[in-house]
Amino acid sequence: MRRRELLAGAGWVAAAGAVWTLVPRAATASAAGVAAPSVVVDALLERLCDLVIPDTDTPGARAAGVPAFVALALQHQLAGAAPADRDALRRRLDREAGGAFLGLVPAAQQAVLARVDAASFGREASAAGEPAWARIKQLIVMGYYTSEVGASQELQYTLVPGRWDPDVPVKPGDRGSSSDWTGQTF
Repeated sequence: MRRRELLAGAGWVAAAGAVWTLVPRAATASAAGVAAPSVVVDALLERLCDLVIPDTDTPGARAAGVPAFVALALQHQLAGAAPADRDALRRRLDREAGGAFLGLVPAAQQAVLARVDAASFGREASAAGEPAWARIKQLIVMGYYTSEVGASQELQYTLVPGRWDPDVPVKPGDRGSSSDWTGQTF
């Protein structure tokens, strides 16, 4: 074997190893006969997404696929939320509705959710507010405005908002600027 053949073979092995590390776990799990983790999207999440960000002249949260995002975010405990939050919120909404929240007409569902929202965020918010609703609502809003629909159809993208001056004086030791909100701690 010549040196070139050896180096070419080593390059192919390295490239194959790099590609293999990029294969998602779900694909490798299904190839091994193990089921990939599933996300449970229930009617409550779908209805809450419709109530928080409904369809208007742009698609709403449900059409943007936010219920699946929220379910996955709950499963991975994003932003301090947990799967138990969905159950706690379901119990709270059913208690406020005096029965099954999902069995109510849309206007009554909106009224019940408005009371829970006021107890969690509004002027009437108290220590007895619903932290589960606060976390789930945060996930709905986050999921919508980071979705393709929310970011490209609902929001207007401006590369450089305001006036752009290409000649800003910078002194040695000055720090750079960023408007990247994703750097926030959730």
